[in-house]
Amino acid sequence: MQVFKQYVLVVAAGLLTACASVPDKEVVADTRVEQSQSNTNDDVTRLSAGESVTIETSQGEVSVEPTVVAITDAQAQTDGDQVTDTVYYHDPWEGMNRAIFSFNHYLYSYVLIPAADGYQFVVPAVARDKIGNAFDNIREPLNLLNNVFAGEVDEAGVNLGRFVINSTVGLFGLFDPAESWFDLKAEKQTIADTLSKHEIRAGPYLVLPVLGSSDTRGAFSTVTEGFIHPINQLVDPPESYQLRIFDGFDDFSSQSETYQTLYNNAEDPYLYFRNQYIQGQRRDEVFENDNNEQDN
Repeated sequence: MQVFKQYVLVVAAGLLTACASVPDKEVVADTRVEQSQSNTNDDVTRLSAGESVTIETSQGEVSVEPTVVAITDAQAQTDGDQVTDTVYYHDPWEGMNRAIFSFNHYLYSYVLIPAADGYQFVVPAVARDKIGNAFDNIREPLNLLNNVFAGEVDEAGVNLGRFVINSTVGLFGLFDPAESWFDLKAEKQTIADTLSKHEIRAGPYLVLPVLGSSDTRGAFSTVTEGFIHPINQLVDPPESYQLRIFDGFDDFSSQSETYQTLYNNAEDPYLYFRNQYIQGQRRDEVFENDNNEQDN
């Protein structure tokens, strides 16, 4: 009997030890969620600090490059090469922009993001990639025209070469042998880029319905390209409108998860997206000016 009691005590002690050594699944799950949220907040902080981050999505890892936070409109207000520390964002229509930004977010959350999730579920990534290639190829004549007016003759030649090669060997742009075989990388050029080349300033920050962050120069570019886009020469309305909408939706679907991550972890999403856009524009302008100086 004494031996039996000792055996029972040993078994009970073993069970208690095993229970103590196995953490509760809910606790582990909560810990993982807290760690994930902490990592996401750290990513947004690092991005704002000018560091590159990698965001995990259901489609894999997405690399997000930071803009240069030191470049602002305030540089244009300084004398000579002296750069002020004052950060200034030209946003005189903030009230209206915030209202449109809120509308866009509501539209994204309840219409476009669910549609993008369904699109990604139904259409394989390889097929979406080919669809994007085809739309990029259709745009090449517009890139060529913009590069010509910007005085970028070499880039215009690349546009022409890419369009000819990808429209024939690349099966109407589904594939990109121009880059993979001939190392002709894409040279996209918008009307806004051409205007910038001729030193026409961006103007006030502007949030466009559905399309999001822009400025007055970018808005003019978007509207004008809507009339002269090569798709309009291939098909008539309303099919041309439907193709343009699908092109934009295809682009949005590849960015929807990144948008959600950045929006949900920004203290003020409007200011975050506005500042990132404006800083990116200033970075591109400074980069372009440096290249022009080197060419001269």
